[in-house]
Amino acid sequence: MAQSTGTPPTAATPTEATNPEDATVRDRVWDATLCLLAARPIPFQAWRVRRRAGLDDSHDRTIRRTLTVMAEAGWLDHESNSKWWHPGPKADERLDAP
Repeated sequence: MAQSTGTPPTAATPTEATNPEDATVRDRVWDATLCLLAARPIPFQAWRVRRRAGLDDSHDRTIRRTLTVMAEAGWLDHESNSKWWHPGPKADERLDAP
């Protein structure tokens, strides 16, 4: 565990928990999806998330499972057997530009 310097962490001094190199595949999928929704609040396919997260197709199952969890949580909408993911109510509410 890192010792405290008495100064709160900033972007210039990331903590172990915020170090991007420590991010799991699921973390990277969440981040990439939310960034994609913020930049383009339109339907998308999972390959866009894979590309934005810098992952290869060996992670497709984890990507689909994470997107499904995001849909269950209200961030996305998705119909069974469809390749398209849509912004969900939480995305519409929280990422809508004023």
